[in-house]
Amino acid sequence: MPLTELQRKQLSTQINTLPMKTIIPYFENNEITLEEVPHISPERKEVVIKTLNSRPDPFEQHDWAAIEPRLIEVKQTNTDTYVNRKSTSDLESIVGMLNVYISKWETKLPAGNHVEEAKLQLKNFEETIRIVRNKIEEEDWATVNKGSKDDLKAYIAKYPQSVHILEIDDIIWNMVVAKNYNVSIYNIQEYMTMFPNGNHYAEARRLYDAIGEWEKIKNSSDIFEINNYVRNNQGSPFELQARSLLMSLKDRELSSMRTRPNDYNKDRLIRIIKEGVFSENELINERVTTPNIIQIITSNTLHIDLPDVKKVIDDTKAECKDGYTDVYFFGVPSTGKTCALMGLASTGALQINLASAGGDYAMALKQYTDFGITVPRTPGTFVTTIEASMTARIDGINAEHKINLVEMSGEEFAFGIANNSDHKFTFEDMGTGATTLLSNNNRKVFFLIIDPTTNIVRINREFIAGKDQYGNIITDLEYCAVNQQLLIHKMVNILQDPRNADIMKKVDSLHIIVTKADMLGAPHERDERAYDIFQQKYAGSILDPLIDLCKEYNINSNTGFCPKLYTFSLGTFYAGGLFEYDQTDSDRLVIAIKNSTNVIKKKSWLDRFKDALN
Repeated sequence: MPLTELQRKQLSTQINTLPMKTIIPYFENNEITLEEVPHISPERKEVVIKTLNSRPDPFEQHDWAAIEPRLIEVKQTNTDTYVNRKSTSDLESIVGMLNVYISKWETKLPAGNHVEEAKLQLKNFEETIRIVRNKIEEEDWATVNKGSKDDLKAYIAKYPQSVHILEIDDIIWNMVVAKNYNVSIYNIQEYMTMFPNGNHYAEARRLYDAIGEWEKIKNSSDIFEINNYVRNNQGSPFELQARSLLMSLKDRELSSMRTRPNDYNKDRLIRIIKEGVFSENELINERVTTPNIIQIITSNTLHIDLPDVKKVIDDTKAECKDGYTDVYFFGVPSTGKTCALMGLASTGALQINLASAGGDYAMALKQYTDFGITVPRTPGTFVTTIEASMTARIDGINAEHKINLVEMSGEEFAFGIANNSDHKFTFEDMGTGATTLLSNNNRKVFFLIIDPTTNIVRINREFIAGKDQYGNIITDLEYCAVNQQLLIHKMVNILQDPRNADIMKKVDSLHIIVTKADMLGAPHERDERAYDIFQQKYAGSILDPLIDLCKEYNINSNTGFCPKLYTFSLGTFYAGGLFEYDQTDSDRLVIAIKNSTNVIKKKSWLDRFKDALN
């Protein structure tokens, strides 16, 4: 019967006087504890502790008695039984009970407790579980489809500590990279999640990063970006794909260089060479450039070697000497008028007077031709003349054709037509300073320039927009898109205008030049191609009116009043708009001009003697 409160007080009071055999049972039955009698003498306290430690704890005995039958029962079960059941739940239940028991009683060791035995049993049962699990796993492993990633993932989920984990790691990684360049970033991420410490994790990380880089540019059409990728990612799993893409872009680039070399940006060509997209030899072998042109475009002294065209233009005057034939080139800006003059200034068939008003300009044109570079477009108000002559033998006597080649920009004329489509222009409306030259008494030769490579020409010009508060001139850019066919048509209308009759009466010939002939195929094909283009786009609107005009003013009398069609190219053009001069077409133009101009016979010594006498 438990102690009453009064009895507990009496026992506590007499704890140091009662016989030990009387008080010990109270401690053994937990009716009183040492904590409740802190005043117990040390000697008596030591006896109590020794006594308590030497006797089994009834609660521990109770806990062990609950476990022991289960131990016997499970130990009597054959391990094959668990394998057949594919379950270790009974074993795991016992392991759980033993762990609880050990955790509860490991720090309390009364005599006769079972902690050490429990630890030994726990070790045995854990080993049994390991053996059973291995057998179960091996049976399952034998049935797993090793070629199915889903089956392997399910197997890992079931056996996260599987003895086959490294083998599965290798199998799944081989699945991830089996298709090489079609490897999925999702599959890489999945592998890295499944095997954070896997055999191939480092490789997976590199591949993951490589995929990220490749995904950013794989659809790029920037040849420089792809070239940089190939150069900086040698050994990448996507190197072959990148090289294939680069080859495709290089083919496209070469096609652009070949089909429209004039439009191919020179700075881009320089960059392509400097960054190693193409080697110099590659470009030379593909015939889109030459060693000489590469030397020119990569020269650091080009800006020094060539004259400042703008300054030359500012210093150049226009002067048509009397008694000469004035040769005019009419056409849309950027269609090749200046190129024709470059060719004429550089051919040996024409003698240029470099001391004339436009001599410096002619010299600049020749220098640019020597370097194979076309001069910048002439400004809108620019007009100059280049004095030249051609020699001929007539009846054994030397004769000369003296001409003034007139260079004038067509910008103002083109802008005027584009912005005033219903306005009928005269030569006086051109606003380029050419009016005064056209009104002189010299005989004239007109050439209409046609660019076969374009229909719409986009141009811009600088114009005076006003003045600021300080009186300074404010300039701006004006943009214009000109339909070449309509402008040529308009030009014919101007020639037909009766107000221009006095000028037209002085015209001896009027012909057509199709420029950029190098874009029309091989030399033997160009005339026919140019004729076809002219027939398709221009003949119906301008040819008959031109013939009627020629008949009216007795122009082209030596060709039955019909304009002739000439093709012209400065030579062979290469990528970047550079060219190697070929004077063939320039010589043909010289002959055409010679056949269209009056000849001045040189006086013999007898004529000069008679003049002296007179």
